[in-house]
Amino acid sequence: FKSKLVALVKEQANANLNAKVDFGEFDLTLISSFPDFRFKIDEVKVVGVKEFEGDTLAHLGSLSLDINLKSVLNGGPYQINSIVLDRPRLLGKILKDGKANWDIAKPSTDKTTTSSESSNFAFQINKYAIEKGDIVYEDLKGKTYASVQDLDFSGSGDVTTDVYDFITKTEIASLTYRSGAVAYLSAAKIKADNTINIDQKNSKYTFANNEIN
Repeated sequence: FKSKLVALVKEQANANLNAKVDFGEFDLTLISSFPDFRFKIDEVKVVGVKEFEGDTLAHLGSLSLDINLKSVLNGGPYQINSIVLDRPRLLGKILKDGKANWDIAKPSTDKTTTSSESSNFAFQINKYAIEKGDIVYEDLKGKTYASVQDLDFSGSGDVTTDVYDFITKTEIASLTYRSGAVAYLSAAKIKADNTINIDQKNSKYTFANNEIN
């Protein structure tokens, strides 16, 4: 199953992105994640082209997906239950002409696609996590800069139900935000525990128990 999944990821990335996508070792295991398969890719890189040549939009120490065992044995659609990003380094940049480096999706050339067609992935994600992440946002046009260093984030919630609690924990070792010549935050430490009740059918979001330091 490993070779099929890797081929699918590479094929879709190269076909749909205006960027250079590469990754290192990969593994598929059942032992540590039973009853799910755990698909893990190390050293994932997304590097810009043209105006952003050499800029690394994303570099992940590893990307882990826990995939429903039955969906793998059936050959898809693959049901993803959790996503974990380890040591992500993300750079978002807007040039003075307004072009953004994350605008890398190629426009679709398929005029026959209909809404009845289904993807080979089903997102029933109960857990999201970012571990030791660094994120930089630089807007040269709007003269805005933001930096998040050493971010730990985890979230859980059954997104397949109409009403659910999305429970998150966030820690940031250093948060900086500047707009023009004004620095609103400089190396601030943030810790937050948030619970948000989400009513998808009525688009209603209610903040329940929240603590922010």
